[in-house]
Amino acid sequence: MENRAIFTTSWDDGHPLDARVAELLSRHGFRGTFYMPLSNREGLPVMPPGEMRRLGQEFEIGSHTLDHCPLKTVDAAEARRQIVEGKAQLEQILEHRVSGFCYPWGQYTLKLRRMVIDAGFDYARTTVDFYRTLPADPFRMPTTLQFYPHDHFPARSVLGKARSVLVRNFTGRGEWRRTRDLFSVFQGQGDFMSRLQAMLDHVCLHGGVFHLWGHSRELEAFDGWRQLDGFLRYAAAHIAAERRLSNHEVLQHRAANGD
Repeated sequence: MENRAIFTTSWDDGHPLDARVAELLSRHGFRGTFYMPLSNREGLPVMPPGEMRRLGQEFEIGSHTLDHCPLKTVDAAEARRQIVEGKAQLEQILEHRVSGFCYPWGQYTLKLRRMVIDAGFDYARTTVDFYRTLPADPFRMPTTLQFYPHDHFPARSVLGKARSVLVRNFTGRGEWRRTRDLFSVFQGQGDFMSRLQAMLDHVCLHGGVFHLWGHSRELEAFDGWRQLDGFLRYAAAHIAAERRLSNHEVLQHRAANGD
């Protein structure tokens, strides 16, 4: 059976360590997308404009609001300002159009989705995991898995509870028929890297899109840089060069080829 898997990756919040992720992607021949706010209301550092411009010469950069605002927590006027001005200011820095948006914290509603469309974006990415297929709605783009070993930390810790969040998201979305195969692989035996590689093998065998996402700053909390380097090396041996795409290119590919 021909391997027709597509690989894409995206990284959120615009942390300066995104530049190090970009180096790894380039080393292994991958494209990708970085979603950037102009500042971060949580006090985390954000890549300065000059570095954003340099990164944007090689990779797709999408908007992540003005200051990483969780849009469901503010009124409609502020949500619209965050979406519209975040796009405009990022385009001014990059000196080209920004086509993609990522909902901070993955939080969105139908009204927020409409605001993103009205702002002139072509698509919006969520944080919904375990997908290898793309839904018809480009403003609800799902992912396959976050690059983060949720079981790396004690179950009672804040970080250790993240895996239970993955399980709740899976069981509560009402779309388990579209995601149960990859969820089953994820729940299998082995460490995080073994399960991640098994998920990629599954997509290579059955087709679809493998969408890895994460936060570069989190790679410091575990052996993330070495593991990401190793996984990209593994993926490069399984994914054809022409099928390593940015998030926007994935949607363009589907529109052109229907797969």
